[in-house]
Amino acid sequence: MKKLIHVASVVSLLSMSVLPALAQEVSVNTNSGLVNTGFVRSAPGGEPPVIKVKWEMKSGTLGLDDSTKAGAQILPPVSYQGTVAVSYCAVATDENGLADINAVYADVYYPEGIGIHRVNAETELGTPGCGTRVGDEIKLAKMSKTDGYNLLCNSIRTNNNNLPVWGPFGEGLYNYDEVCAEDGELMKETAAVFCGSRTLYYEDPAGSYRVDVFAQDHAGNSSAILSNVLQYLPITAFETDFTSVNYGKVLLNTHQIKNGNLTFSLGDGMPTVRNIGNTRLKMTVKQDDMGLGSTDGAWNVKFDARVGSNALFAVYYPNVTKTLNNTVELSETNEMDFSIEVYKFPTAYETGQSYTGTMVLGAVAQSALVCED
Repeated sequence: MKKLIHVASVVSLLSMSVLPALAQEVSVNTNSGLVNTGFVRSAPGGEPPVIKVKWEMKSGTLGLDDSTKAGAQILPPVSYQGTVAVSYCAVATDENGLADINAVYADVYYPEGIGIHRVNAETELGTPGCGTRVGDEIKLAKMSKTDGYNLLCNSIRTNNNNLPVWGPFGEGLYNYDEVCAEDGELMKETAAVFCGSRTLYYEDPAGSYRVDVFAQDHAGNSSAILSNVLQYLPITAFETDFTSVNYGKVLLNTHQIKNGNLTFSLGDGMPTVRNIGNTRLKMTVKQDDMGLGSTDGAWNVKFDARVGSNALFAVYYPNVTKTLNNTVELSETNEMDFSIEVYKFPTAYETGQSYTGTMVLGAVAQSALVCED
């Protein structure tokens, strides 16, 4: 009898240890634990990479540009021989794995139909520029997972979300929600952010710069090109090396000229101007009467000025803004010549008598040079 009771106890203990394990297994694996697997053999060389989104921004920033408009809007440096650094970025992925991406590249092109430097003085034709590539091709560097995600999914998405251009591929699935999801490609590192920088110069013309980005894998397969437009915003600006014009000793009814020169040198007393913006310009000038007044409704003085020794003088009278004849080209340095002619002095001559006044210089933008056919 004691032996039978002992056996029964062992069976009972075994039942207690088995039943909980069976209950747990049934509740989790409703498909009996079977998972089908499979794959499709890729064509030789694998599938090409994909560019999902791209953008430009001011280098050294977390996705900033100079306007709230969609896309990148960049201001020129507005300084002689100045540059502005621009970063070109994209998110690239590859069906065969991120490691299959060999490199990501960007090409930047000057605005179509706009020249930089005048071909000759007789035409408004300009070259180069004219849709050609700006410098050589840019190779973009892969950012770390944390830096890339923070740049696109935090900084740009929060502060400048209309900056990027999304690819037209994937039936409209490419957007912040898809790329930046907690279980998205950037977090899983099946995609990455790639960036590279290049400078635009103060003399590069304002306009729409096309930017193409594409990726290549180790087999040489290339992604489709994703293009957008970078706007180099127009700024008309100049600087001079003089703060005064002294006509010297002026005789009545005599055309007295104050010559400039081509050397930009502060304090040499010879007026010079240079274009530091990214538009062609014409100088404007306005002058008061220097205390000479008028007689019978006519001014007792007239002035004229020009840019460049080959230009015609533009005549102007007091308190009227006059646009001068010659255009100051992109990055050009040129002389400014001024003159005065007095028809009547308000008083009889006195030894050491002098007259002073104020001149205001300005500039107006001119249309860009056109390209040769």
